[in-house]
Amino acid sequence: MQDPKAYQHVNNTQSRDLEVVLKEHPFEWKQKDARIMDVGCGDGSATMGIWKKHIPESFMTIVGSDKSQACVNFAKKNYESEKVKFITLDIEEQIPDDLKGCFNHVVSNYVFHWVQRQEKAFSNIYDMLAKDGNCLLIFLGNCNCYENYRTLSRTTKWHSYLKDVKTKFISPYHDSQASTSNIQFPNHAHDPQTEIRSLMRKIGFRDINIQVKNLSFDFERGIDEFRDLMKCLNPFDGLEEKWEDFMDEYVQLDPNAGTIIYQLLVVSGTK
Repeated sequence: MQDPKAYQHVNNTQSRDLEVVLKEHPFEWKQKDARIMDVGCGDGSATMGIWKKHIPESFMTIVGSDKSQACVNFAKKNYESEKVKFITLDIEEQIPDDLKGCFNHVVSNYVFHWVQRQEKAFSNIYDMLAKDGNCLLIFLGNCNCYENYRTLSRTTKWHSYLKDVKTKFISPYHDSQASTSNIQFPNHAHDPQTEIRSLMRKIGFRDINIQVKNLSFDFERGIDEFRDLMKCLNPFDGLEEKWEDFMDEYVQLDPNAGTIIYQLLVVSGTK
């Protein structure tokens, strides 16, 4: 994300879902002197405006991290304080030694569907946690947007722009069939709960809990707001210059683009 200021005006889905999960999901916060890492903090508004609201007031520090230097710079300028810091960190790469074993909680909202190296990212979270520390990760599984992008990537016009759609955009769990559904798709992979639980057990997590929420979201400004959000999140080189044309064809493919239909994965575990 290169325009965190614009993202603040269109991240309503992410903010709503985080609020809902924090109200409904039982999560055991350390009551005093907690050290918290927010992975993929983006513009920093969720770190300050939502996570901080639900964390016990006597926390020691919150560290927001993001691999986008533009986001970290924006968050530092607008939200950094004595107890809230922001750093550049790619959760899929090797983490610095001084972050290992440091945090009582590692949290993340709407980030892990971007992560292709899932085992490395989960291992990094495990390594950053102190003994008995826990994590809470909220991210997308299946989503109608992914399927629409995949369809457009197969067209002659858009293939060169979207040739990396699987690795740059689509959630690793988009093709996993959640066990909450009675419908079976024989070509789909294992359900996301099984995949994620197996991965976390391999790394060493215990007390693993994985929930799948089937949700939809209607954008207040309809398709126009959807266009703006997707432009902020666009990872494809060269596509921004063709954005209006691309979005026009997206809407032709999906006239209900002002509504997204998706599965939200809520994952927690303890070290």
